[in-house]
Amino acid sequence: MQIVDAIKNLTIAMKGSGSVEDITTDQIAEAIQYMADNWETIKTGIGSGSYELPAATTDTLGGVKKSATVAAVSAADATAAGGAYDQTTAQSAVTLANANKAAINAILTNLKAAGIMA
Repeated sequence: MQIVDAIKNLTIAMKGSGSVEDITTDQIAEAIQYMADNWETIKTGIGSGSYELPAATTDTLGGVKKSATVAAVSAADATAAGGAYDQTTAQSAVTLANANKAAINAILTNLKAAGIMA
């Protein structure tokens, strides 16, 4: 491959479309000038510098850690036999509500600890 063909291929890649036959010397010069003007940014993307994934924020897309597992709520569903709520049914509803609250709080705590939620 000739160097001019490589430069034409680079120019096509930078434009996002086209063919080698359609590339002009002006387009090649523009591609080279663009690389010269943006070299500090370009060189970090080609291995001469390291890339660090930024932390995700509410305003910035970035990496997040996997949060810890939260166990499923194992409390029995609260049901009323025949539509009547006796002390046992009421207590099972309280137990279920408390278990749900604990699970929700654990999820929130784990999301915050993983940096997924502020």
